[in-house]
Amino acid sequence: MDSSAYGATSSPRPTPSSQVKEELRRTLRGRRLRVSHPEQETAATALAKHVLTWLEAGDVRGTGYIASYLSATPEPGTGMLLPALVEAGYDVVVPVCEPQYQLSWVHWEAGIELARSPRAPLWEPVGERRHFTALMPLRLVLVPGLGMDELGNRIGQGGGYYDRFLAQLVLEQPDATRLGYLYDEEVLPAGSVEATPLDMPLHGAFTPSGLYQAARRHSSPAG
Repeated sequence: MDSSAYGATSSPRPTPSSQVKEELRRTLRGRRLRVSHPEQETAATALAKHVLTWLEAGDVRGTGYIASYLSATPEPGTGMLLPALVEAGYDVVVPVCEPQYQLSWVHWEAGIELARSPRAPLWEPVGERRHFTALMPLRLVLVPGLGMDELGNRIGQGGGYYDRFLAQLVLEQPDATRLGYLYDEEVLPAGSVEATPLDMPLHGAFTPSGLYQAARRHSSPAG
């Protein structure tokens, strides 16, 4: 779901805060571009293993949906994870960008038809679209992004789709586990990502090294 254009802003006068975030985005995007293809494949394998291990330990099969996403190079890949989740018996949904920066969700299965999004430079699944409230309980939400600090504050591409979705999710299902999907070096020191009261922090993030739990009271759902 990665694209520098996806996070582009048309604001003619960026605030100092937005300038800092854009500089951080540029830094993190540049770092991702330096991840070699073999390193991407190794990371994708490790990430998929950690997610499956975490789910098996929590025994959540048959009790709700897993919201993931379709990755795009050089993001940490979900191409190995998605079929592994389905094969293991989990119900998986992936997002579609809708008007007014909203997300809907489509059931994912191997061989699903994809189409270019009219709203972002992304490939999206073709199928019945549902609001996340029709999928509850969501047992796990894997959240794309460029990075997360140790407090769980996430920096995304800047499009705002996931910011809005997470804010709604916390109101409707506050116990849904929200975890990033990142390379190891994208877990940043506390305070690296400026957050407002409207930003919804993550419980942690899966990385190739394992599950990193954010240093907050709400980190407990991550297990």
